[in-house]
Amino acid sequence: MPESITPIILPGEKEICLRQPDGNDIRGFFRDTGNGPVGIYLHGFRSHCNGEKALQLARHAISMDRSWLRFDLRGHGRSDGELKDQIISSGLSDLLRVIDWVGDRPLILHGSSMGSWISLLAAMRRKPRIEGMMLTAPAFNYVQNNLSTLPEQIKQKWQLETYMSFPDAYGEEPYSLRYDIMQDAEQYDVINTNISIDVPLHIVHGENDPIIPIAYTDQFIRHAQLAELVFERIPNGDHRLMDHIPLIISHIDNIWQEIYK
Repeated sequence: MPESITPIILPGEKEICLRQPDGNDIRGFFRDTGNGPVGIYLHGFRSHCNGEKALQLARHAISMDRSWLRFDLRGHGRSDGELKDQIISSGLSDLLRVIDWVGDRPLILHGSSMGSWISLLAAMRRKPRIEGMMLTAPAFNYVQNNLSTLPEQIKQKWQLETYMSFPDAYGEEPYSLRYDIMQDAEQYDVINTNISIDVPLHIVHGENDPIIPIAYTDQFIRHAQLAELVFERIPNGDHRLMDHIPLIISHIDNIWQEIYK
């Protein structure tokens, strides 16, 4: 069920509600100028599109008179579904649903944490539409690098019980995940496979990120073929990077200016 979050609708935004095949609705907000490129922001795990970072980015897009869309994945924020039932495939399906709903407009994707991983996966599946990407603290291969390394005894118990509870990194309520998220994630390896991205890609990652080590991004860059990469390492930067939103915005502006001179 959707969380009891009071939505903040910014000037010019309209609420969107898209039905998925499982009957659950995806909810979000779209500020549409009527033509030209559309920026799509995808939040991270256990976050939502009414968070402070999402709102600051949307406000800036509006101030620049850009089309901008922000939405909640199923199991997050005001969208339907339970968090415990979501896997990488479901998140990817949600973003592809939104991309296809927008139509044939060119897109710039901006993902945060898990949203970065999903945005990259979506870009690989909608290449003709994607003209640029901005990824913040990307959680590439997070499931493989963390959950799959659990002790076998723990994984066997998890498999028997289907769901298992995990502590929250920020001291909030524990959350549950279903066992098959690990098998599902195996098909979305972006570090040990040949990835080719031929559009401008900007990545910002904190060097002191305790949740998603910057080594994930280093590994991705070493293996991927990236035509136009800008990678900024933030000294002493944490995972959420709330103190660095102006820097993130400057990268987004640079992408738009580079593509739409």
